[in-house]
Amino acid sequence: MIEGLLSDVHGVLYVYPEAISGSVDAVKRLRASGMPHVFLTNSSLHPKSWILQSLAEAGFEIQPEHLLTAVEAAGEHLRTSGFQRVGWLCVPDLVEDFRGLDVVFPRSPGTGGVDAVLVGDMGPGFTYEVLNQAFRWLHDGAQLIAIAKNRTYQTQDGLVLDSGPFVALLEEAADVKASVIGKPSPTFFKAALSHLNLPASQVAMVGDDLEADVLPAMALGMTGILVRTGKFRAERYEAGRHRADRLVADLAQAVHALLGEMNRD
Repeated sequence: MIEGLLSDVHGVLYVYPEAISGSVDAVKRLRASGMPHVFLTNSSLHPKSWILQSLAEAGFEIQPEHLLTAVEAAGEHLRTSGFQRVGWLCVPDLVEDFRGLDVVFPRSPGTGGVDAVLVGDMGPGFTYEVLNQAFRWLHDGAQLIAIAKNRTYQTQDGLVLDSGPFVALLEEAADVKASVIGKPSPTFFKAALSHLNLPASQVAMVGDDLEADVLPAMALGMTGILVRTGKFRAERYEAGRHRADRLVADLAQAVHALLGEMNRD
């Protein structure tokens, strides 16, 4: 019996700035049902405050305690690991979620050494100059920390590159392995489960990315639900070897099925 729900945000709730059809009502029904739930996002283009505001503007009523971001988890990881100077391959706005850390921007004059290099989604900010400075930091001994390693995400204009390919480039160039904080990291999913206070066997994970959202959750014992929205591509799914526990049209169908099974509809 599924007693709690984890769900991805982008591609499941909305493709910024517009809500996916039926998702606003699905979240309302989920909240009214009393089912424990947390929304998860690897997004690192904006701080948590911006994500909450953008969701509100799209019609969602989501409280801060119901949103767990990989950016939050990365800040906690850096602080608890004792890193003090962090080479910053992220958009400047994210600094607000990393209080207490000495952030060093790649283009700063006389940057000196850093303890860790943090990589988020910089979009067009991933220039040769920036990547080369990160490579030098890593070559000098800094640790590589990736907020996430997603390859792509869906926008209204189509699929675009996420930060994952640039993390892979730095791994190859500096001969290092990145510590990935967000999905598909088991640590991130376990942190989300702790917010629900439920065992994995009683939780479903909904996502539009089989590799980053669904399969890692299934590996921990959760029920994996893949939606046909966002970055989902039927031809790629059918050609692949792995399958989700359930394949549904969208979040609305997933919530309807789960609440019906619990007699909470």
